[in-house]
Amino acid sequence: MFLSLLLSMMTAFSFNGHACTKKLDEANVQLCGKEDGDWVRHFMLRVGKETYAFPEWEHVNDPKAIPQLYSIDVTEDGKEDVVVFLVKARGNGTYKNEVHVFTHSQSGMEEVIVEDPRTVVLKSMKMKETDEGTELVIDHVHALIPYNRQGERGIKVTFDRFVKYAIDKQKLKAVLLLERKKGEYIGSLIVTYEYKDGLFQGTHIDFIRH
Repeated sequence: MFLSLLLSMMTAFSFNGHACTKKLDEANVQLCGKEDGDWVRHFMLRVGKETYAFPEWEHVNDPKAIPQLYSIDVTEDGKEDVVVFLVKARGNGTYKNEVHVFTHSQSGMEEVIVEDPRTVVLKSMKMKETDEGTELVIDHVHALIPYNRQGERGIKVTFDRFVKYAIDKQKLKAVLLLERKKGEYIGSLIVTYEYKDGLFQGTHIDFIRH
């Protein structure tokens, strides 16, 4: 869509009972889940000879939205990390997924905290009223949202209905669609993450006007 996504070397989930992906190319990694009505739950992540259970994970049971699995060095420490994307909501203009990033440690795989991109944007976003419209200032980006009618003031925007994590050029990113009202998209906010102080922090925000 707005990011050129890397393709993971995986097969589609069948989800008839308990199903797993094949191993990632040149990495002994598998992701397994069990169909449970509208959801896939009871996930297991197999890395080498170790198996990790995640009964709290959920993914929509939709053949058009399969889980994604990557083996890629997103922490930039010279070792490949394991990245899992699960879709939590999809349809009617809504899309939300979640990301789980695991690094290798002496005791096994450890999950790394990823800062919520909505929090990153809220910390950086400022809005200022002008005669022409509302000026949106996010990080280094300035964008004018014109008024729809004369005398309009106080434009409200949301970015909660479309939140998509992705891998782009070996970087973890998140795309949020900025809405003026339901179905009226102003643009895309792209948050780029850096691995700092033991977690992934949003360090850069780009804005693409629609």
